[in-house]
Amino acid sequence: MQHNMLLARPDDYQLTDNAIPILVQLGLTYRCNLKCSHCYALYRRSRDEFTLAEIEDLADQLYGAGSASLVYSHGENMIRRDFHDAAAIFRDRDFYQTLMLNGFYVRTPADAARLVDCGINRTMVSIDSIDPEVHDAVRGKPGAFNVAVRALRLLKDAGIPTVGFSTTIDTHNYAQVEQIAEFARGIGVDAVSFMQNRYNLTGVFDRSLWPTYQAVCQTLYELILANQGTLDVYTHDPFMLTVLDERLTDRTARETFIGSNLCNVASGMVSIDPIGNVSGCNFIEESIGNVREEPFQQIWDRLVDRYSDRIESPSGPCGSCSALGPCMGGCKAFHYNGKYDERCGAQRFVDHAPHEVGTATKAIPANEPVRAPGVFVGLPRVRVTGGETV
Repeated sequence: MQHNMLLARPDDYQLTDNAIPILVQLGLTYRCNLKCSHCYALYRRSRDEFTLAEIEDLADQLYGAGSASLVYSHGENMIRRDFHDAAAIFRDRDFYQTLMLNGFYVRTPADAARLVDCGINRTMVSIDSIDPEVHDAVRGKPGAFNVAVRALRLLKDAGIPTVGFSTTIDTHNYAQVEQIAEFARGIGVDAVSFMQNRYNLTGVFDRSLWPTYQAVCQTLYELILANQGTLDVYTHDPFMLTVLDERLTDRTARETFIGSNLCNVASGMVSIDPIGNVSGCNFIEESIGNVREEPFQQIWDRLVDRYSDRIESPSGPCGSCSALGPCMGGCKAFHYNGKYDERCGAQRFVDHAPHEVGTATKAIPANEPVRAPGVFVGLPRVRVTGGETV
């Protein structure tokens, strides 16, 4: 498809012909030494974790299905004493490995060097605020900020190819995104990821915040433009596609921006938790199958049937929204389970009534699921405000 300046647009990437699980969000444990306020896995602490033999078998299955990249997530994976052995299994199969971590298990240069040896290509340390007190409060542990910064420096010195930090954005740091990017430049990391909290229950969003969030997204886009070639600033939200314009002229950077913000569930991404449950992503609370019970490829094919927009386009409230073209229904963690993305509303898009209801003050009825469901695997994290659960 040809466009002005031959630049890619979001709709160039919609409805891909071939669904391949290129990116795997893999958890080797649900255990963690922190209690983060936004954690989607805080109440999932099963110890029936993969054995190394099971990990090796899974690696072969993923390789055979076309997978090429791993993101270690779910829990603090370095808690496992055999984590480095597990990572070496994927290293030997040429997987690109990204490790999400809080920094507590990278205490010395030797700890960082072991990650290089076992084939970790990218490390993203969690930093939620440049104010140590705010970060420590979000992470539920005093001193967490200093530990995270120490780990960043050790990982950079050890020669990890890409070192960065990931920031969960919400009301505690909406006003800090520019300072966070400046902090990243100042300590010399390669990348910073900004990801909006995912709250998967109805009624937990304060809709009055979304004009603010719209401004935050525009600020993030400006940071992406301003830091091209010096700092990789990126986000994970289909709404970001609505602020894309012709100023992002480098085709590779533009394609990367689009790819990182499209929902890739059922087209190029899959999640596997530490006990074998397969879901679309970490924020979808249903399992389509378990790799301990049947082959991965069989489960992947069923997952594509459930979530693919090529098979069934988004419907319900999404059908009448003018932003459907670029976002294709947005985050699937909010859809296809009788849900909708509560962030969508009249104050978010140029339409005054994109869903033909007063979305700023009136709830949108949940779309009844019409696809074959999976198995519910856990409770989503509830937002806590001022000490009260909402």
